[in-house]
This record gives sequence, structure tokens and C-alpha cells, in this order.
Amino acid sequence: SLSSSIVSTCLKMTIVPVSKKSTVSCLNDYHPVSLRPIVMKCFERLVMRHIKTQLPPSLDPMQFVYHPNRSTDGAISTTLHLALTHLDNKDSYVRMLFIDFSSAFIRIIP
Repeated sequence: SLSSSIVSTCLKMTIVPVSKKSTVSCLNDYHPVSLRPIVMKCFERLVMRHIKTQLPPSLDPMQFVYHPNRSTDGAISTTLHLALTHLDNKDSYVRMLFIDFSSAFIRIIP
């Protein structure tokens, strides 16, 4: 229940390993697929909608997550615009660090 912050076992997510290749030679040839009940997916959406309404309007304007109509495309174009605007100045340079977390947690460690 919400008041006790406990999720019933039947509503919890199940993770199933699915092979990436036709022949599996090691554990990293699998990728995890999470299976969640429909009821839990709907509940998560309701909770997320509530959380979004509670966020203060003073969030950093450079934050693109949890904002309506914002995406990674907007983050990339804003970053590119800021970098190119800065490079218009004489003797200036820009350093950027890009980190891809898309596969950071897709590991099966024995």
C-alpha cells in the first residue's frame, strides 16, 4: 500500500534473461528483459504524474528530464547552440564530455 510503502510480491517486476545471439557462449550474450504487471505500470504512471506536479517551477532551465516537451534532442541542440555561440568569441575553445549510459546496466555478472 502507499501508506506503508510496501509493494506486494505479485506486483513486483520479474527479470528474464533473453539471448542476444543464436548460440550462447557466455553470460554476456544475454540481455535482461523486465516483465511488470499492467497494474503496476499504470500505478507507476500515476505516481510519476503526481511527482511531476510537485516539482518546483524553479528547476534548472538546463534540465531536460521531467519537463513536458523536452527530450534528448532538445538537450543536444541547446548544448550545440551554446558551444557554437561561445566559439564565436576569438581565441575560445569548448571542452565537452559525453557519457552514454544506454547500456551501462545491461550486464550479467556470474
